[in-house]
Amino acid sequence: MADFVARLGSRASVPDEVRSAYGVEDYVALLAGGDELSLDLRRGRLAPSGLLALLGAMAHPPSAELNKARLAAMAAIPPTTSTPYVDALVDLGVVRLVPGARSAVTKRAIGRPRAVFDDPALARRLAGDSTAALVELGARARLAPYLEGIVAAELLRQQPTSEVEFRLTHLRERNGLEVDLLVELPDETVYGVEVRTAAGFRPHQFRNLEALAVRAGSRFRGGIVLNTAPVGFKYRPGMWGLPISALWEWDLR
Repeated sequence: MADFVARLGSRASVPDEVRSAYGVEDYVALLAGGDELSLDLRRGRLAPSGLLALLGAMAHPPSAELNKARLAAMAAIPPTTSTPYVDALVDLGVVRLVPGARSAVTKRAIGRPRAVFDDPALARRLAGDSTAALVELGARARLAPYLEGIVAAELLRQQPTSEVEFRLTHLRERNGLEVDLLVELPDETVYGVEVRTAAGFRPHQFRNLEALAVRAGSRFRGGIVLNTAPVGFKYRPGMWGLPISALWEWDLR
């Protein structure tokens, strides 16, 4: 899975290159140029160096909640300019924002969005994590945010073409309940999604989903744990474990 993170979604300078590590520096350096520049960058309102510094700050750690004051301090830019810099990165398609949950089933949910990289290999490079470091014993905590970013970015990518309208959010409540992702449907029902690095399914992986199910009652459609297991698993009615690859590999038989 660490090798998968290193290769997925390559924006390398050479299209046929397998690994995203090749050309990443050139790609980052070119973020301040090209046809997709935001209007603020074109007009000189934002400094390219500040844009790159903020992008690097977003990778420490990746897939984190968007704390603009913290990012501005890390990037050494005025806090008042952080919003247009973030907007520029979203416009460039480098970063995607997952808003805080707005479903009626939540209580005192944090509204701050999570910022995920569209290309996890770019996030890994900016964070300074080697592929080898992600497979070391005890490296699950380091690998986890990349997997969470992969799942969130893929679901956001599929959102415009989905036959079912949905809103993708993340849940963190002030009372401690956290669920990596919520799929919120127009009828106010929800699916909960948890992302794990493990290659097997255990009851504790469903703990937050069970809490969400109790809270949501009849509005809870189901819960899914996505991890690195090769096959799926039915934990109980309405709760499933699936490999992360199920997001884009469907067995239609």
